[in-house]
Amino acid sequence: MSDDDPAAWWDEAYERDVAPWDTGEPQPALAGIADRTECWRVLDPGCGTGTHVVHFASHGHDVVGVDVSENAIERARAKVDEYGVEATFHVDDVRELDAVDGPFDAVVDSGMFHVFAGAERERYVDALAGVLAGGGRLFLVAFGADAPADDGPTPVAHDDVRDAFTDGWAVREVRDAGFETRNGTVPGTYAVVERTAENSGTA
Repeated sequence: MSDDDPAAWWDEAYERDVAPWDTGEPQPALAGIADRTECWRVLDPGCGTGTHVVHFASHGHDVVGVDVSENAIERARAKVDEYGVEATFHVDDVRELDAVDGPFDAVVDSGMFHVFAGAERERYVDALAGVLAGGGRLFLVAFGADAPADDGPTPVAHDDVRDAFTDGWAVREVRDAGFETRNGTVPGTYAVVERTAENSGTA
């Protein structure tokens, strides 16, 4: 991914017929979350072509999808129309989330956290802190520590999650879980992190 123009990189990725991470099905580690009885306001940062947006919207949740790629958002809007559900989309940098109004009850992160490392990961976590309500939860699945080390996502160990979410956060669960791609299952990390700060979700 180009640090100079990430939008162009992702736009090009979504111009391909099938991106390797775009299986067309929700990640198994995240799918069951949508079955919870209460209706949440859900943010999907890095929503891509809208697979998780459609899944959560079809279960009655109020979903907002954000992606830096206009191509991805265009395809996500078409998918929402195809499945006959309602959702809101924004073209925006998830490290800023300037276009998004909180608070959200939940954030569903499928393969976004593992895109970033170092200061960029800190920016992303800070952006989430600004829109997630106190008591709200982030559910994320990422490539795990045993995932292949290549030019793709940054492998995420359990301690990487604990280190990223400290002040104002509480890591409620972190465990191994598969991350599904079109090339097969990759060793992954699944985590549930709660926003504990009282002033969260006000950006």
